[in-house]
Amino acid sequence: MNAATKSARTGGRQAPDYSDPSYWRGIIKMSLSKFFVLGVLHRKPMHGYEVVQAVEKSTKGCCSPSEGTVYPVLNEFEAGGYLSSTAQVVQGRSRKVYELTDKGRDAFQVAVDAWLDATDCIVASKLATENTPKRGRQEG
Repeated sequence: MNAATKSARTGGRQAPDYSDPSYWRGIIKMSLSKFFVLGVLHRKPMHGYEVVQAVEKSTKGCCSPSEGTVYPVLNEFEAGGYLSSTAQVVQGRSRKVYELTDKGRDAFQVAVDAWLDATDCIVASKLATENTPKRGRQEG
């Protein structure tokens, strides 16, 4: 396939390198950020920066969202009724503290179930590849 055909198929953008582990880690981090935000707020109410720190700590750095990622997620969850917020003074500063609503707790449980289903599929795929002979040159 020539470069023009390849470019036309990807809308002018270069296709990602799907064999690069950093591509998959980035996709996983983006996908799981919302889940982990709900997860840390399921434990206790927190202000935004505390959410960032708690997600990074609870995932041992696997998912380390920036404040620029977390605040839009918090705003989205709050607009949807999954979080409520109150202004509180924390360490001498006024901060918005977020707390899951009942709707947010329900959403977290739905998310847990969905990710567990996905995890089961991933584990099954891993087991299937371990039991499949490797392709390639055969020695003879």
